[in-house]
Amino acid sequence: MKRKQLLSLLLCGALLSGMAQGCAQLSGIAQGHAKTPEHPLVREKKGPSLENYEKADPLEPAADGSTLARHLQVPDTYEASAASDDNSFQLSCHAQVTVPDVTQIPLWKVSQKPFDEAWISQVTETFFGDAPIYDGDSYFRFSKEQIQERINELKAYEAEGNLDPYGYIAYAQEEGWENPEQYFNLQESISIYEKEYDNTPETIEKTKVTPVLSEDDTGDSSSRYFEGAVELDGSAYRYSMKAGPANSMDIKISRAGTDNSPLEWNYSLYDYQLEGGYYSMENDFPSREKAEEMAGITEKQAVEIADRYMEKLGLTDFSAKTTALSLGRLHPSGPPVYYPYSEAGYRISYTRDIQGFPVTDEVDPGLSMPSMDSTTAPWGYEKVYFCVNKDGLQQAEILNLYQVEEQQIDNVTLLSFPEIADIFENMARIKYSDYVSPGESIRLDVTKAVLGYTRIYDPDTDNTSGILVPVWDFFGTKERLVNEESGNSRTKEGIPDQSFLTINAANGTMVDRSLGS
Repeated sequence: MKRKQLLSLLLCGALLSGMAQGCAQLSGIAQGHAKTPEHPLVREKKGPSLENYEKADPLEPAADGSTLARHLQVPDTYEASAASDDNSFQLSCHAQVTVPDVTQIPLWKVSQKPFDEAWISQVTETFFGDAPIYDGDSYFRFSKEQIQERINELKAYEAEGNLDPYGYIAYAQEEGWENPEQYFNLQESISIYEKEYDNTPETIEKTKVTPVLSEDDTGDSSSRYFEGAVELDGSAYRYSMKAGPANSMDIKISRAGTDNSPLEWNYSLYDYQLEGGYYSMENDFPSREKAEEMAGITEKQAVEIADRYMEKLGLTDFSAKTTALSLGRLHPSGPPVYYPYSEAGYRISYTRDIQGFPVTDEVDPGLSMPSMDSTTAPWGYEKVYFCVNKDGLQQAEILNLYQVEEQQIDNVTLLSFPEIADIFENMARIKYSDYVSPGESIRLDVTKAVLGYTRIYDPDTDNTSGILVPVWDFFGTKERLVNEESGNSRTKEGIPDQSFLTINAANGTMVDRSLGS
């Protein structure tokens, strides 16, 4: 078994879940003028406060449609370079700059979309029509036959004297972990399956249910859930819904694989640059050409399929922002073993557009706590994802949808791009220099700068409402070089939808995407 590659994938998954960014305020930024901060990493007080924003008159449209870009002095390509005195931090910018073609940018109040019966019915009808919904907890249990097969497999290893058939004890020993035997016990696994066999019915039960959010099994009314199963087009789909203090809406629909085992999808690693350290992806993946062949449809066809679902959902003010080739593989219950990727498809990420101004597609879920002492739960960002291939829908996720309410300011004053660029170059040096230890150096290569909305709120006051504000995000690759006595080591990360810094376009403050403020 490819133990090191398996560990690499697990760590890649942790990486892709998003990283915390610095939340700061630049002292001396007022009336649209940026100055280098003396104490740049101070939290902006009360993120949604309208006192931080100035109203502006709408722009007059230009004949070539470039009104806002011209007004903000945006170059066709952002070119810049910088370095720290000791060269431990280096910045290189050769970036495409994306600016919406609009003449005014309002600030919008948003709240959490009600996760009510009407919305649940619309989601159910969109994906499953009038197909019956079954209780998922009973439907997706292993049958006696499947459990017996697993028992037979483990007992065969026991008869051979192979007490570490999946290599986990050996890997723990190789890594020098304490008590490596604790990571897998063959006899204990056999005992667990035998008990499960005794408690499993002869046949899988199919109990029809109506999708509705109920309290979890602890009786906590603040956390509600539903777990269902649907048979459609020759496949079984898992249909789960959750609502809690942090994720106000969490809907996931995914096609099950053989024997109803879940399919595990990665998220577009073909478009990521992960080199060195734990980020090696060699030997674990089919070529891009092979994956495209496995997907069986083009990227354009995939988006067309996802667009039809979005239309049925009534989410017509969203558009596809990022499309990437993804891989899927079985992830059955039982001892963790390496399963090769057997599926491929396209993952499409959607964000909202309001009067031609988009919400920027960025990976951070926004679920970090403001402090260990915080009594307010975080509020995750609105996100919609699909994964489709020649067989149709493979997976869909709908997270934390907003309800867009009234305008707070009908047109907000923005800093010019040269002012924003100056803030970015200074703040990138300050932020990433803090990540460098003696003997290390770090280099950022910025390839894209994007102007769009993000949602901010005050996590110390309220986690159910906020405002959409315009921000600049900077994307690219990060390279780290470590000098060691035995030689240099190098790691490189290029995550297309992970921003190096998010800067409020109206007042120049740093937005901490992990906190949503």
